[in-house]
Amino acid sequence: MLSNGFRADDDIRAALNKKSFELNYNGGTIWCEHLDGMGNHEQEVIEKLKGDLPKLMRPSVSSCMIINLDETKITEDIANAIVDGLVGGNKKLRKIAFVGVGKRYYAVFNEIHNRSGTIVRFIADYEKAKEWVL
Repeated sequence: MLSNGFRADDDIRAALNKKSFELNYNGGTIWCEHLDGMGNHEQEVIEKLKGDLPKLMRPSVSSCMIINLDETKITEDIANAIVDGLVGGNKKLRKIAFVGVGKRYYAVFNEIHNRSGTIVRFIADYEKAKEWVL
């Protein structure tokens, strides 16, 4: 049990059930991909992303997005799944803000820009990421 009275299992379960969605913000829309709070659960992160890809790659969904990885241990497999998933489709993404990503993975995620031209930025604050994306 953690000091705040919650069990770690409950936190992970909540993170796994957290829905990704399209957010109306400042006159525009942003796809918010929530992969945060998932700790060391690599396979669950990848499965959640793969489950969300068909939704976020629809033409009617915003081409601006935030990928929140705060409190998730990023692995090479997770990073590769994100890059391959976002550049492998027919949809042209305009901007992606990554939240909760350490410098170690900047070069990996910048492959999205190198392979597709999508503008990529790493921002620590979720609210600032929303501002930048639009």
